[in-house]
Amino acid sequence: MPLWFQHLLVLAAVVGAAIYVVRQAVATLRAGKGGFGSCCAKGCQSQSQPGQKIPSADRVVFLPVESLSRRRK
Repeated sequence: MPLWFQHLLVLAAVVGAAIYVVRQAVATLRAGKGGFGSCCAKGCQSQSQPGQKIPSADRVVFLPVESLSRRRK
């Protein structure tokens, strides 16, 4: 394989990766639906419907490692 062709392939891969990263960054930072600018500390769903009731999360219970042992019958 010629050396110039190897350089061309590497350059094409680098340019493709750079375009992908820039595209994802622009999609993340744009202000609008689905972008970074439309979210708040409570999450994106909290701004969708102001009058809609949001279901609460399930309660998380901590179990000590001693209570996880197998019981003997």
